[in-house]
Amino acid sequence: MRGDQEPLLSLSGLLRRLEYFVVVADELHLGRAAQRCGVSQPTLSHQLKVLERELGAQLLCRDSRRMSLTPPGRALQEEAPQLLQRTYSIKARIREAAAGPGRPVRVAFSRSGHALRQREMVAEFRARNAHPVSVESGWSERNIEQVRAGKADFAFVRPPVEADDLRLAVVGEVELVQLLPGESVSGRAAEGRPAAGAPSSAGDLPLILWPRSQAPGLHDKILGIARQERSPQAPPPYVAWEEPDYINVAAAVASGAGVSYMDRDIAEWMSLSLDLRLRPLGAPGPRTDVAVVWREDQDPDLASRFVEACCGVGFPGGAEAECGCLVQ
Repeated sequence: MRGDQEPLLSLSGLLRRLEYFVVVADELHLGRAAQRCGVSQPTLSHQLKVLERELGAQLLCRDSRRMSLTPPGRALQEEAPQLLQRTYSIKARIREAAAGPGRPVRVAFSRSGHALRQREMVAEFRARNAHPVSVESGWSERNIEQVRAGKADFAFVRPPVEADDLRLAVVGEVELVQLLPGESVSGRAAEGRPAAGAPSSAGDLPLILWPRSQAPGLHDKILGIARQERSPQAPPPYVAWEEPDYINVAAAVASGAGVSYMDRDIAEWMSLSLDLRLRPLGAPGPRTDVAVVWREDQDPDLASRFVEACCGVGFPGGAEAECGCLVQ
């Protein structure tokens, strides 16, 4: 750098803002771009304004109807991908030179991984790369901490997550359904006379769920869906019964203790061994993302190959998520 050049402060922040800009320039729609980037619209808008100040040029024209690129924006749209790819390549070569040979790639499945094809995704990565892999499993929040601590290279999580310091790519989406007691429990209830004040719909039954600390974003989304399913006269939903994991939640529902909401594929798997009914929540029903996270200093080539392998497996239920977008 020449003595008269101003240093680029917070280079990693600038690179991330360039990545955001590339997505925005592709979408020309702040809402869709924010979804791909895994951040809120206000956060994305703020980062774009910071980038414009850093570069000393207006990059986007925004009005109430449409978004377009300015001439500087079009120039950056052409140059930014090349700069980012060069940066990724440099970091990859440095990491490759520093890493010892033979260390396995460490992957953390989500606790729902057995029903969401995560094992098949990792098997696809092994087949494509002939690379040793070690695996473990945990809830989203634990997986995020494992990646932050350098104890896992890649982890499956259930967005939305608070992990702006990590990279995130969506690898699929799944449908949520309501999980109800099976016919035998319903039949026993039908033989008796409904008690005074009994719930008027399945959505009004007690809600059974796992602790919020395990995946706060998904937990809050499920509560929002439960709120929509309740009848107008019913009180707001709350978790009346907590269980430590999916299998215990399903067992509590099968006993007639209440209802829950789960990914369709997990619920179908549970119903093979428990007396449960699945109720769709519309056509199409609400969907939730499945994503992979990794540290910003991870080898970008390795990350790209891992995400591509996950997307190569496809996703249950014919989901049409924009698989593999490096959105954060």
